[in-house]
Amino acid sequence: MSALIVFLPFPVTALCAWLFYRFNRRRRWFTIGEMIFWDIILLVVLQLIWLIWF
Repeated sequence: MSALIVFLPFPVTALCAWLFYRFNRRRRWFTIGEMIFWDIILLVVLQLIWLIWF
């Protein structure tokens, strides 16, 4: 189980990206490229927090 905990930031980022996509689908504030950019930024931040925490 402890080996699988390393991959936890990936599903969290995917969930956040999906929620961001649903939010943006109604508002149309961001383009697809901007959404991908912010999703990658979120993934990097979550990975850094995860590495510091564990």
